[in-house]
Amino acid sequence: MKKILLFALFGIIVHLQATEVGTGNTYKPFTYVDEKGQAAGFDVELLKILQNYDEKLEFHFRPVPFNALFAGLDSNKFDMLAHQIAKTKEREEKYIFSDTPYFNVILNIITAADTKIDSIKGLQNKSFGAVVGSNQALKIEEYAKKNPDLKIKIVYFKNYGTQLLALANHQIDAILDNPIVALDYAQSAGVEIKITDLTLQKTSVYFVFNKKDEDLKNRVSKALQRAREDGKLKNLSLKYFNKDYT
Repeated sequence: MKKILLFALFGIIVHLQATEVGTGNTYKPFTYVDEKGQAAGFDVELLKILQNYDEKLEFHFRPVPFNALFAGLDSNKFDMLAHQIAKTKEREEKYIFSDTPYFNVILNIITAADTKIDSIKGLQNKSFGAVVGSNQALKIEEYAKKNPDLKIKIVYFKNYGTQLLALANHQIDAILDNPIVALDYAQSAGVEIKITDLTLQKTSVYFVFNKKDEDLKNRVSKALQRAREDGKLKNLSLKYFNKDYT
């Protein structure tokens, strides 16, 4: 649901519809709530940059747990989503995505610091943690289905924090995730984890919209392309990660 913002300009009241953006509250450094209680992170900062390319783009950020994002989009509480979301067949049937991705994620198998898994064969009979509905959950579900001989067990969690603590406490054997996120959260939580050299997939992520919001999708996509062309998208990645993942 778009929020109406009112501005007085030369004595004239200007109505600007702010786009309600559903984003994350704990997925640091991409989407989280900072110490001031404000939405922050790579995805949020990127959208703030995109506002500068189109006077009709004005974003209002609504940080929520990941499992509330799509419900919010379905109920029109949000106009779009920004939370490192990958395409899937099911999602493409229901939603539309920005014309191009804004980030490319490499997913590694991550374990507790003292767990030894150094080969695909070592995944046999192991338990994987996954946040319900997340990109990582979809990827490990897909991998387990394609490799039934490994007998991988998937344990689901409502949020990222409890999943990582379960990993550190050996309640699960591994997770599949972006090393950037895992290391940042582990450091904040004071737990030790290990990033293995095992990667399952490179995943591209997009902004997500309801099918009825084609105009909004087009505006965001055009602004994203301009940010890519003038180097601001690349520079933002370098600022956060010292590497261009875009």
